[in-house]
Amino acid sequence: MCLKLILSLSIAGLVSAAQIPGPEERIVGGHFIPIEYVPWQVSVQIFSNHKCGGVIYSDRAILTAAHCLRDVNITDLSVRAGSSHWSKGGQVLRVLNAIPHPKYLYSDYPYDIAVLILEAPLKLGGAVRKISLAEKTPEDGTITLVSGWGDTLENSSFPWPILHGVHETILNRMECQKIYSSLTKLTNDMICTHGPGRSACRGDSGGPLVEMETRKLIGIVSWGFRCGTAPGVYADVAFFRNWIKYTVQENI
Repeated sequence: MCLKLILSLSIAGLVSAAQIPGPEERIVGGHFIPIEYVPWQVSVQIFSNHKCGGVIYSDRAILTAAHCLRDVNITDLSVRAGSSHWSKGGQVLRVLNAIPHPKYLYSDYPYDIAVLILEAPLKLGGAVRKISLAEKTPEDGTITLVSGWGDTLENSSFPWPILHGVHETILNRMECQKIYSSLTKLTNDMICTHGPGRSACRGDSGGPLVEMETRKLIGIVSWGFRCGTAPGVYADVAFFRNWIKYTVQENI
């Protein structure tokens, strides 16, 4: 599906991945997109069931949200890449190691990012491709795309079988903080998106937020409140860029 068609499907959204107070996630207000349009997208699975989204950084390294690893046994984790369906097709590889950011606390939201090391390399090409990391935090108003297999309705608790995506714009952090002031404090490692009626939701956590102009990874789906009604909050990839590169280098 070409960019023109994707945009015509409306600037729809996938805001958060989880809801306060418990990060978890999926896409509200979006539309089906083929994996070929977002070939860096993967499904992170437990016992072959979709748990979270993930992003291909290299043939053996996947980025996801740290909260996706809560109470998870690494030996139960696998990744499916190269398919628009989380339950079939593409390539499935087991996870050898999972490294959450050392400052992440499972009772809180900051530093919600992790690296997964696969037991064998992905076969890159076609519908399986790595994505470049953003060098700087995106400016307010930047048009983005978030994708995943998360819920399409608040509290639906039903992993959507095919991949969805939606467009949102980067929201000024101060404006985002005003909205969440009574719930939590945003930290410098977070960025927000906004798109009324559009957002990530349960099951989308760990998935990619991509800048449309550069096609670079700018965020990892982290958390939000009431899918489609409040800003989505993401781990700022530029903030974590050095940690990502170092962690991958040290573990492969």
